[in-house]
Amino acid sequence: MKYFKYILLPILALLILSGCGTKRQNFEPTSVAGEIDYDGSLPSTIVDVVRGGATLENGQIITKKGLLDVKLPKGYTFLGTSNEKYIATSKCSDLIIIDKNSKIIYNKTFDSIVASASLSGDKLAVVLASNEVMLIDIKTHKILYKKSGDKVYAQDSKIAAPYFLTSLLIFPTLDGKLLIIDLKKNKLLRDVVVKSERFFSNIIYLNVLGDRLVAATKKRVVSINPKSMAFLDKEVKDVIILKDKVLVFTKDGKVILTDADLKVLKSKKFKFASFVGTIHGEFIYIVERGGFLIATDMSLISLNIYELPDEIESYVFTTDDKLFYKDKYFKLGKPREK
Repeated sequence: MKYFKYILLPILALLILSGCGTKRQNFEPTSVAGEIDYDGSLPSTIVDVVRGGATLENGQIITKKGLLDVKLPKGYTFLGTSNEKYIATSKCSDLIIIDKNSKIIYNKTFDSIVASASLSGDKLAVVLASNEVMLIDIKTHKILYKKSGDKVYAQDSKIAAPYFLTSLLIFPTLDGKLLIIDLKKNKLLRDVVVKSERFFSNIIYLNVLGDRLVAATKKRVVSINPKSMAFLDKEVKDVIILKDKVLVFTKDGKVILTDADLKVLKSKKFKFASFVGTIHGEFIYIVERGGFLIATDMSLISLNIYELPDEIESYVFTTDDKLFYKDKYFKLGKPREK
C-alpha cells in the first residue's frame, strides 16, 4: 500500500502542474460587425436549462413561447410541457405535473432521479437516471410499459426527452439507444443503437425530419428512415433541423450542413469557438461562449459576428428570437454598429 502511495503522489503532482500550464484557447473573430445590448431583465436568475425550457430561481419557467407566469414549487426544475401542462422534477426523484394555474395535477416518486420526460394526453413517458424507461397512464396510474437498460456510469447534461409520434413513442436511452414503442399495444417494435457506451453515451438530440428520425449522441448523428440508416461520426456539441437540412455543431468549432441523409453539403470552421446555443429562423445565430453571436444564413455563406454584453459562464436558453442569460435577455433586432 505504501509503495502504491509513493508511486501515485508524483503522478498526481505531475498532473496538477501540467494542468496549471493548460489554458483554453479563445475564439477571436477577425472583425466584429456590431454590439448587442440587453433589452430587459428577468424577475429572477436562471438556475437550470433543458432543451425545451429553463427554470428561474423564483420557480417561474421559460419555454419556447417565452417567460410564463406558471410557478414551480421550491426545489423543482422544469422538464417539458404539453397543452398547458408542465412537467417538473426534484433531486429527490419526485415528478409533478402542474396546470397553467400552477396547481399540481399529478405526482409520483420514482426509485431514481428523473432524467427526462414527455407528456401526450394522459400518457407520461419517463427516462430515469438508472437508465430505466417507463410509460405511465397518469389518469389510472397504471404502468403501460417498462424496461431497464444497461447500467451507465456518466451522462452528458444534455438529455433528450421521449418523443411521441402519432401511434409511436421513441425512448432515448442513456446508453445510446432508441426504443421504438407501439402505443396501441404498448410493446417494443424495434431498438436502434446510435452509439452505445457506458460513459457519456446518452442521446442528446431527438427529432423528426419528414419521414426520418434524427438522433445524436456526443459521438454520432444518425438519420433513420423506413428503408435505411445514415451516420455521421463527429464530436457533437449540438444538432438542429432546418427545413429539410440538418445542422451539426461540433466541439472543435465546426458547423456542418447536411441533407436528410447526413451527406455533408457544406461546413465552416470557427477556430477555438465553443458553441452554447442557437437562435434560428430566417437566419442562424450561434451563441459562442466567449461572448459573441455568429450570424449566418442557412447555406453558411454570409457571415456577421456581433459582440455580446458578457461571456457565457452559466446557463443560457434561446427561443426563436430571444436569448436569456442569468437574469437578462435580449431580442434579435438591429445590433448597434461599432
